[in-house]
Amino acid sequence: MFMLSKMHALAVGGADGDFAVNAVDFDGTNDYLTRGAGLTGAADSSTGILSVWLRLDGGNGANMEVWCDDALFIEFIRDSTDRFKAILYNAAGNSRLEFRTVTQYTANAAWRHFLLSWNTAFSASNKLSHLYVNDVSDKSVVSDIAASFNIDYTRGNWGFGAVPSASQKFNGCMAEFYFAMGQYLDFSVEANRRKFISATGKPVSLGADGSLPTGSAPTVYLNNPAASFGTNKGTGGNFTITGTLDTASTSPSD
Repeated sequence: MFMLSKMHALAVGGADGDFAVNAVDFDGTNDYLTRGAGLTGAADSSTGILSVWLRLDGGNGANMEVWCDDALFIEFIRDSTDRFKAILYNAAGNSRLEFRTVTQYTANAAWRHFLLSWNTAFSASNKLSHLYVNDVSDKSVVSDIAASFNIDYTRGNWGFGAVPSASQKFNGCMAEFYFAMGQYLDFSVEANRRKFISATGKPVSLGADGSLPTGSAPTVYLNNPAASFGTNKGTGGNFTITGTLDTASTSPSD
């Protein structure tokens, strides 16, 4: 785990170069968050958006969860092949959309921005999905054989930085986690990516409650300092921190 340096405070305004974001350190041993319940206002839907800044500090060749529910019906994970993967199931667990990065990502000091969106309301092989890393598309579809379906967003618990049962902990730093169920943006359109990442590869302001990108607050928006990182500025309710999050030694806005 990195030693603390300066505190990265959340600044007012979103212009590139003047928007400093909080970044928190997950030690890979003790630290993770859980909701302890379903997400407030959750409803099954075909669409979703996920955005997060990540710095990998360890765990090469191991599964490390970024975000998931208690049954792994919704999951964004850096898997044991060192690729990032999104998996989305329906409530019956018999329809799935799965896509992942082509590139393998291992521990180093670099911050990377991951930006995803999906729409499962289309036939097999025709569902919409986007996965951009540092503003560049890096996606391979693993499975899209089901008919159109709604994703099971009404799960009973959620984990961030590990599964809710505490396995597969994330070793690294995170910033600006945004998860919007029931919303969609086409990230092949550059202007839509600019709602999350600047042309120079830096974070931009998503608004006090994360509503700037789409006009509606996301279900989850975590961007507070380490001690209060579980306080959700989105609509889905707060999270409980297990372990002790530290302030990261660097920030994606540095």
